[in-house]
Amino acid sequence: MTRNTHLGRGWNGGNWNMVFSGCTNAPATQCAAHGGKPYTNVAASPVIAEKPYISENNGRWTLNIPRVEHNKVGPTNNF
Repeated sequence: MTRNTHLGRGWNGGNWNMVFSGCTNAPATQCAAHGGKPYTNVAASPVIAEKPYISENNGRWTLNIPRVEHNKVGPTNNF
């Protein structure tokens, strides 16, 4: 399972069913039973809620709670 990332040079290989959700440059969906690799590609992740994280700036600690995103494609670059 690969979610919301940019696959710079695409994807090569497969094992069982490779699932891509909201990934740019991911392979198209195809069925291994028909001579292809076992890929499932969901164009956009319907809802994403990233994990909260803690940051420190000059001795001050902050809890950061990323916003819920809908129909997300690609990575979030504000971490």
